[in-house]
Amino acid sequence: MLGTRTGGKIVGLHGMQRPCGTPRPPAAYEGAMERLRFAVLDVETTSGDPTEGRVMEVAVLALDGTHERLRWDTLIQPRTRIPGFIRRLTGIDPRMLDEAPHFIDVVRTLETLTQDRIVVAHNVRFDMTALEHEFARTGLVFDRPTLCTERLARQLTPHLPHYNLGSLCRYFGIEFRAAHRALSDAEATAALFSRLLNEFGEERIMAAVTTWPKAMRA
Repeated sequence: MLGTRTGGKIVGLHGMQRPCGTPRPPAAYEGAMERLRFAVLDVETTSGDPTEGRVMEVAVLALDGTHERLRWDTLIQPRTRIPGFIRRLTGIDPRMLDEAPHFIDVVRTLETLTQDRIVVAHNVRFDMTALEHEFARTGLVFDRPTLCTERLARQLTPHLPHYNLGSLCRYFGIEFRAAHRALSDAEATAALFSRLLNEFGEERIMAAVTTWPKAMRA
């Protein structure tokens, strides 16, 4: 049974459909590609291993091309201990999560906001693996076409010494307010993705869209 607490606020939502269930490929995959529909997301977890860590924060920015249509973010009660290293890295203290929803309370929102969209993330394998495991714990499947901005940057700008999100933002002159918080990381990823799309063109970017095969999983 779904819980009663809800998290986050959807900003910019106007007339968006709210279908239930996971989209059936290849129709959703092809439609998202044709319409340039993206869901840029970032998650923060309780561990550097996405198969073991629990999601404690998530943010989604829905883009139509490079235009932001809506955004949503929320803290999530992970129901597990947050190691000191993770607390220092993210600044997320357990007390901040006292009133946060559980993942099951927000899973349908997250499913709907990413439905019929290509998931974009920096090191998308980490985010998708973490979310895949959280969805599985609720009895649902999370399977979306993906684009990785880290991989894209390596392909399109092969001369750079570093490809972490902060280094790429500095290279492209993108403001990056704070690392390792879901919304700020998602905002930076969306700005980086939009820059790559504008500079290198739709054809080259969309050629990098992949399904979510087992071989890609962390």
